[in-house]
Amino acid sequence: MNRRTDSAAAQQHSRQAGVTLRRALAGCAVAVLLSAACSGSGLTPGDGESSSSDDLTACERERLAAALGLADATELSLPLDPADEPLADIARDICALDTGAPRSTTSADTGVPSPAQERDAALPAALVRAPALFDPDDSPPGDDPALDELWVVCGQGSASACNALLYESPAGSDYEAFAFSCGGRENLHCSVLLGDPGADAGLLGIEFDAESPAPGNIPELDGWWAACADGSSRACAQLVLSAPGGSAYASFGWTCGGRTTRDCVLLMGDDGAPPALAGRSPQDPPPGDDEYLDQLWQRCGAADAPACRDLATFGPPGSDYERYALSCGWRAVRACARLFAELSAT
Repeated sequence: MNRRTDSAAAQQHSRQAGVTLRRALAGCAVAVLLSAACSGSGLTPGDGESSSSDDLTACERERLAAALGLADATELSLPLDPADEPLADIARDICALDTGAPRSTTSADTGVPSPAQERDAALPAALVRAPALFDPDDSPPGDDPALDELWVVCGQGSASACNALLYESPAGSDYEAFAFSCGGRENLHCSVLLGDPGADAGLLGIEFDAESPAPGNIPELDGWWAACADGSSRACAQLVLSAPGGSAYASFGWTCGGRTTRDCVLLMGDDGAPPALAGRSPQDPPPGDDEYLDQLWQRCGAADAPACRDLATFGPPGSDYERYALSCGWRAVRACARLFAELSAT
């Protein structure tokens, strides 16, 4: 799950046009830009795929591991989580770009549009043309200091900065087009194209590891920091759910103590639920502050992993909407598709 930066602009639901466009882009740009067409009903990972994620090349495994926040390809678990399957197709496209091999999105002479062509037809022309309009070292527009800073970092190759810039930018702006093209490079999933392990930590300009000292600002969180650094998935989850959104504390928990993985339980084992989940239930009613977010809340509570992902994307940072999504409906801070698959198998 990509998380937005903690800025006032990100919380303004009055920017409905921009939010509406980014809801559409979230289904395409962040999920399967070149592997399937994007529709209003969402995408089913694996539709129309001819290749198995077990058949990935070394290049594709490396790209995929970087996008998933893993230290290297040896940590990649196959078969993939269903929610991550589309990333494998994007990794294939990127590795084909590197080698000059034919790309899977090229249409045969059948008269049938390729997924990329269908996607492009549904997107604003400025976004489709973005890779040709910008270069990574282009200067930012200068209209917004915060967005200018994200622009520069995105151009330097930070996928997390490109993703943050996409969700913060005004609809139809150069900021949005630059972010959508991963800094004037390609209209691809930026985490796969650029590789961005430890995305949240990198966005803060901090590179964590298990030896990184706690900030020392909040004693209770310092204690959870130390336990997370020592290998407690429970402590890392507690930081994610209780620390201020966008803080070093939250990012340290999100990266499992600088270990750069999205699922601390898989890496470190399950040592119990964090206190932040005590008394919480998937059946808890939504806050009632936003009709769209309330609908996502209910679907996330019903074990709909894409709904949890979208709720984490659009819920205001630090809100119960966001925390409910990050905990897969007050269940656990895990990769929700994997967690729900495990729960359905028991």
